[in-house]
Amino acid sequence: MQIRKTPTILRWSAVSLLFVVGLIDIYYGNFYAGFFENLWYVMGSIYIFTGAVIAANFEPRFTQPAVFGYAIFLFALWATTALGTGAGLDTVAYVDKAIEALLVVNMALLIRSSRNPSALS
Repeated sequence: MQIRKTPTILRWSAVSLLFVVGLIDIYYGNFYAGFFENLWYVMGSIYIFTGAVIAANFEPRFTQPAVFGYAIFLFALWATTALGTGAGLDTVAYVDKAIEALLVVNMALLIRSSRNPSALS
């Protein structure tokens, strides 16, 4: 019974994290980002869209690794530009990136459990 519940819990927690990060990105683009607000809107919209795709469990072998890579890419991009320019070093950005880090871990566990159902038993 545990084997069946774990991927479901991981999938729905990933969906929740995707929606939260997407809404935070849209909020950040609206109130904090300044010149780069459109970039934050796009990032937030992609997170919300992929949250809906993962909720529908459509092509999980493609979408789960894609979200995993996208989250790592955005985290690394933020880290390099924030350290280089000093932009994006506020509380909202830190909360956003902390949730993104949780999303990366969650997606790694979800990918692992969907590839090998007995991996998390």
